[in-house]
Amino acid sequence: MTMIPAFNISGVLPPFDVAVGPASPTAMSPYPVPMTDVVRRFATTTERVAMVSGLMDYRESLISAGIDDGFQWLDGSFVEDVENLRARPPGDVDVVTFAHRPTAHSSVDAWNVFVSVNTDLFDPRVNKSRYRCDAYFIDLNLGPKILVNSTRYWFGLFSHQRATALWKGMLQVPLQSDDAAARMIL
Repeated sequence: MTMIPAFNISGVLPPFDVAVGPASPTAMSPYPVPMTDVVRRFATTTERVAMVSGLMDYRESLISAGIDDGFQWLDGSFVEDVENLRARPPGDVDVVTFAHRPTAHSSVDAWNVFVSVNTDLFDPRVNKSRYRCDAYFIDLNLGPKILVNSTRYWFGLFSHQRATALWKGMLQVPLQSDDAAARMIL
């Protein structure tokens, strides 16, 4: 796992470790970190604590449903110094979950039934109101061309500020992380 880097002069996570440079894959965003690091770094205000709590509830719901083999990219104003940049708290946590289907639901038909039974886990509007997460799901059981295209889209969207096009970094948290310890810290 990597440490979460300090905000750069623009108040965002750097897209790569400037001491190492952009040519090293291990020094590039998304930075792999455990949930305890997310809590320690970003659960710094009442609003942020509520967002991290919602994120952990969302993660728990995914895992309880059997979606536990994958990782999440975290981004948006939640991983920026938005309080100082824009004099406001973040609105939510932007999340893209990249995960394999549960083994019992790996066939297309079984997966379709699973999604229809668990629609709330895949509905960004529900996740935003319930968990304070602007959350999206990428099925790692899909073909490589679809996965590459989805990854390209989300990386392009998450690696830049929407309003300014400023290049920035993001975090990557495994679904199997230290959430119990993170809840204790929270």
